[in-house]
Amino acid sequence: MLWRITVPLLAAAGLVFACGPRTPSPTASARPKAGADKGVTSHVMVDTANGSVHFAIQVANDSPKRVELLFPDGRTHDFAVLDSVGREVWRWSQGRLFTQGIQNRLLDARDSAVYDERWEPPAPGRYTLVAQLNSENYPVQQRVAFALR
Repeated sequence: MLWRITVPLLAAAGLVFACGPRTPSPTASARPKAGADKGVTSHVMVDTANGSVHFAIQVANDSPKRVELLFPDGRTHDFAVLDSVGREVWRWSQGRLFTQGIQNRLLDARDSAVYDERWEPPAPGRYTLVAQLNSENYPVQQRVAFALR
């Protein structure tokens, strides 16, 4: 009777032992350590001139070393516009197709990258822009409130 319990437990222990400790994945090891990303900064701009709205997110490498931004697919950035009650009224990526290949972008020391898009607003009002950089190792999400008259 004891063997009915012992044999399955030994088999499970053997399976756990055979799997061994897991090695970190290449993606996990590419992520910066806590506090290592202090050289990467971002700035979001909203320009409401000429009836259309121009959005831009600038990511800058303020460190003295080269930085590599890692993207899991072709969607490097995204912009969403929320109305005054928080409902999403527009998203740049909606209805678009993106490559499924991993991408990277190198930023040299003191270099920057700008991602920008245009939006044709349906009506005047108060809105909030949610700008996002979809980098795996330096993700950015910022909100900016703006008004159209």
